[in-house]
Amino acid sequence: MIEQREREPGAQHRTIVFWIVAAAASSSGLALLLTILTHRPLWLWASFIAVPGLIAVAGLSVWMRRQQETLFLSRLRAGIIAGVVGTAAYDVVRATIEGLHLTSTHTLRTIPIFGAGLTGHDPSTAIAIAAGWGFHIMNGIGFAISFVLLAAGRPIWWGIVFALVLEALTISLYPGWLGFTLNGEFVSVSMLGHVAYGAVLGSIAKRAA
Repeated sequence: MIEQREREPGAQHRTIVFWIVAAAASSSGLALLLTILTHRPLWLWASFIAVPGLIAVAGLSVWMRRQQETLFLSRLRAGIIAGVVGTAAYDVVRATIEGLHLTSTHTLRTIPIFGAGLTGHDPSTAIAIAAGWGFHIMNGIGFAISFVLLAAGRPIWWGIVFALVLEALTISLYPGWLGFTLNGEFVSVSMLGHVAYGAVLGSIAKRAA
């Protein structure tokens, strides 16, 4: 079955497009990573990496639609759904734990900081908070699209492992960037949120084959 699929006309170019769109969909995450590593403003890397990445995703999606590539389009839709639902699960888990005062940590502190890096406004302003949430949601959806495009049909635990890789990057980079000492509470809350995110991605990707 796999060999037959590989011989299908256009299968090779379809695979290339899958990888290109997966990379482009994660471009906002790369922009954030470079912001942290280079100590440059987020708006700078977003302009040169995230915005072109979004344009590439949109352009290639339109082209694949015209080519009637139903496999790509179905996985793209599944990725968007997984991103929306997964990001909501991620945030609800964290907000619930912190809202019930089960922890003294505040993992949501990153949201206005994202916005401040994008807009140049103080993190407490409405425009910075709105921009921060927009960037956060874009990250969640982008990573989900990448995962579903490349891992559709895989077991659910693949999604959890993928999310834990993101968690590892978070706890490795955020303390130094935000200037706080990493503790067990932050790791626990962040990890639970990422596990919820990964479980959603894995569940939806498994059905998207």
